[in-house]
Amino acid sequence: MWRQNNKIRCPAALTLLEMIIALSISAVIFAIIPPILRSIRTSWQFKQANAETLQTSTMLADHLNRNLAKAVRIIAVSDPSTTNGYIQFEDNIGNDLRYEVVGNYVQFGAVGSMGDLAGPVSQFQFTCYDSDELDTPIPDLSDLYSIRFIDVETTLTNSSPMGQNETFATSAYIRTNANIWEEGITAKTPFEFNVTEGGDPALVQIDSTHYLCAYRGWDGSGQAVVLNVNPATWVISSNTTFGYDSFLANNPALIQIDDDNYLCAYEGSDSDGWAVILTVDPITWMLTKGTPFEFDAQEGKTPALSKIDNTHYLCAYSGNSDCSWAVVLTVDTGSRLITKDTSFEFDTQRGATPALSKIDNSHYLCAYSGKTDDGWSVVLTVNTGTWSVTKETPFEFDTQEGKTPALSKIDNTHYLCAYSGKNSDGWVVVLTVNTSTWAVTKETPFEFDTQKGGTPALSKIDDDNYLCAYVGDIDDGWSVVLVVDPSDWEINKGTPLEYDISKGSLPALKRIDSNYHLCAYQGENDDGLAVVLEQGFKVRP
Repeated sequence: MWRQNNKIRCPAALTLLEMIIALSISAVIFAIIPPILRSIRTSWQFKQANAETLQTSTMLADHLNRNLAKAVRIIAVSDPSTTNGYIQFEDNIGNDLRYEVVGNYVQFGAVGSMGDLAGPVSQFQFTCYDSDELDTPIPDLSDLYSIRFIDVETTLTNSSPMGQNETFATSAYIRTNANIWEEGITAKTPFEFNVTEGGDPALVQIDSTHYLCAYRGWDGSGQAVVLNVNPATWVISSNTTFGYDSFLANNPALIQIDDDNYLCAYEGSDSDGWAVILTVDPITWMLTKGTPFEFDAQEGKTPALSKIDNTHYLCAYSGNSDCSWAVVLTVDTGSRLITKDTSFEFDTQRGATPALSKIDNSHYLCAYSGKTDDGWSVVLTVNTGTWSVTKETPFEFDTQEGKTPALSKIDNTHYLCAYSGKNSDGWVVVLTVNTSTWAVTKETPFEFDTQKGGTPALSKIDDDNYLCAYVGDIDDGWSVVLVVDPSDWEINKGTPLEYDISKGSLPALKRIDSNYHLCAYQGENDDGLAVVLEQGFKVRP
């Protein structure tokens, strides 16, 4: 008979030796894994750092090449022996830009508002060459005009302890078909953009071949048109004219807001001050407008504009009782609406035909015709928190006569001022601004036309040369290059050119590049005319 066995069979236990062996194997495994993980992480960090360094070097090389190739002239550059150097240049639309190592990062941007671009770096070195000798660096960097070819060598520091620093070189050939100075000006074929009337023209650049022109039409209405400049032939044409004020628009002033929008201030009906945003379609070049805004309901004649930031613009004008006024205009490009802050009367006696030039974000030099038509200047201070305007101490730069002044910035403390002086002759002077006290002084004035120099306009060629268009003898259109010596601020002139032998009233100038400038003016029978003026240069390869 079968019987069940009730005994419980227990499994065999680990021996002490087996436990020691198991623990030893585990210890070995745990000792091996962390270094492997560290090695994997280090390898990943190494590869990531190398990739980031390579990507940064590619981006920086492209950025340098793209921007330096657009330079029309070098303003300053470090010696080729300087390891962490700098370069400052003017691009093809007149921006003053700079590359510089700050800390251990390459910074880039407009002078005074630069930001980090790439880094960290341990080398940022510039070597410059003349177009006649590309094997030997330029020995004397005081001759900045001759720089045509630039080598840039950069070493980016790898963030990985095991990584290698990335050293790369890039080059840029600047100012293709650049020119060498020869005295004189020539005029291309004039273009009549309005066959009836083109009074008080104002110009602003849209891009290298398109320019917005606002002017007074035959019935006093506000008109605007896009002028096209062909850089191959310098032939000018125009697009469809747009009426932005059907009643009255005298003495318009223009300034760019962004690529599509432009602020226009003008003297409207009853001599009140008005402003409007004009919008350009970059495909059809058709114009539209926002809602016009009356910034002074009493009087707002001969306005001038200067940009504070992307949404705020300083407007100086001749206001109530022909006194000098200034106000900050605020623009909204989304709604195309304009508002204003509190107006400020900076000259209670008289203030005709003001001109503005930006010193920094808070300070603006204003030149104007004051009491008894004397020439006056003053620094206007803008509080960028409240947008209120105040003034510094005014300075009388011409005690006899200083009508219709024009300003052009030379550097942060010096400004060229051309004006109609005694007997309506053409005068020019360098105004010096003390940026500690904001006091204005002057250098020695120079009479550039002893017969007549009415309503001058200025356009900067380079730091030493400035194109001046003006109304000359018997109201013909004249132009001349004014030459400024920065060692003593003495002014001389080149050979004047009579670019219109019939009439050339109220010229406006806008720089195309360092060699060519667009001039719009009121010609014979008050028609609207435009012409390209060329400095007397010869072409280098």
